[in-house]
Amino acid sequence: ERRGKENGGSCCGSAVAASGYVAGVLKGDEPATLPEDVVDAQQYFVGKALLPYAEQLEKAEDKMIELPYALYGAQTELTKRIVETSNTDGNVAVLGGIQINTPPGFTDYFMPLSFDMHNGKGELQKQLWS
Repeated sequence: ERRGKENGGSCCGSAVAASGYVAGVLKGDEPATLPEDVVDAQQYFVGKALLPYAEQLEKAEDKMIELPYALYGAQTELTKRIVETSNTDGNVAVLGGIQINTPPGFTDYFMPLSFDMHNGKGELQKQLWS
């Protein structure tokens, strides 16, 4: 159970829905098309970003443990694309990781997985932590 979510699970509902979508596409279901409703489009993009991780999730011993790592990978790729097009005069620091939800009464955690410094052109200058 998570704060604000009665019957919450170990991973967010959007991620679980995207995981189900990806599993279906891997088994032969038709990929979704971009919906017109912006709220539905958000879920569409989560599923689309997760598609390259379909086999990784399918082979996982525990999909709910692997799912946050797959999402981290997808979000890292998106963040990389954004930083590469930033064209700023300064540097850009990017901290990446996984939010760990805990039951009510406990403090949530953030597990850092990467901390990188990029120049204004988006080029990696230094891995500050990995």
